[in-house]
Amino acid sequence: MTIRPADQVPTTDPRPLSLVDLTACLELADNREWPYEDRKWEFLLRVGQGYGIVDAAGKLAASAVLTRLDGVAAISMVLVADRYEGRGLGKRIMRHVMAEAGDSIVTLYATSYGRPLYEKLGFEAASGCDVFLGGFTGTAEHTTRPATAADLPAIRRLDAEVLGIDRTHVLDRLPEYADHIRVLERDGSITGYAAATRAMSTQDYTQIGPVIAADEADARALIGDLAAGGRIRIDLDPAQSELPTWCKENGLEVLFQATSMVVGGVPLPGDRTRLFAPLLPAIG
Repeated sequence: MTIRPADQVPTTDPRPLSLVDLTACLELADNREWPYEDRKWEFLLRVGQGYGIVDAAGKLAASAVLTRLDGVAAISMVLVADRYEGRGLGKRIMRHVMAEAGDSIVTLYATSYGRPLYEKLGFEAASGCDVFLGGFTGTAEHTTRPATAADLPAIRRLDAEVLGIDRTHVLDRLPEYADHIRVLERDGSITGYAAATRAMSTQDYTQIGPVIAADEADARALIGDLAAGGRIRIDLDPAQSELPTWCKENGLEVLFQATSMVVGGVPLPGDRTRLFAPLLPAIG
């Protein structure tokens, strides 16, 4: 077999990616039969730092995004073009972004396909993730209300309390990314919030997340008010006692499963019993 120059394993170091590289990222995702998640890629390249390895033809051969979150660093969008599969690019770009994370706690969500690589790099399973998809048949409770700009400081405080980190730079962009944000109030204070986003321009469903609430009943209220009558995706920890069952009873099915992993098995900060669904698995 003749190896074309473009198919020779790139030896260049990973370089930063920006919004200028959005089309190249989407082409790489399409090469691996990932969905056309243009809004998601754009959001992540705005709030995080992308890295890529480029081949001799100038094509993006591998990618990853590192989102720094106040002592926690989330890795996502780890992709290698099919023509370079099994040739070390995944390990190389992962080692690069892990080094860029410095002393931060490093976390990611892994499918069964990527998990062996991540385990070799020191990641350990922290929790499960069931990805639910389907037409939501539940009804809205109308106990929550649309968020306003005036609610953003309270949302930031609640988010920091639950996750144990300051995600201001992410949450400040949430209103322009999410299609709907709702809050739940108790005694004049915001005790929960959730967002719904049509993350792909061509998708036929809405991603629900984050969902932060005092308990599962409040989480259901937020989800129901965002999801009623629509086709949704929501990512849930199967260890939650009732919420996954409730989703199944209301028209959703598990599409696939993933694993939340952390380097060295270090516990993530905060009170994550109140985090019922991540903003994105790419961020948490």
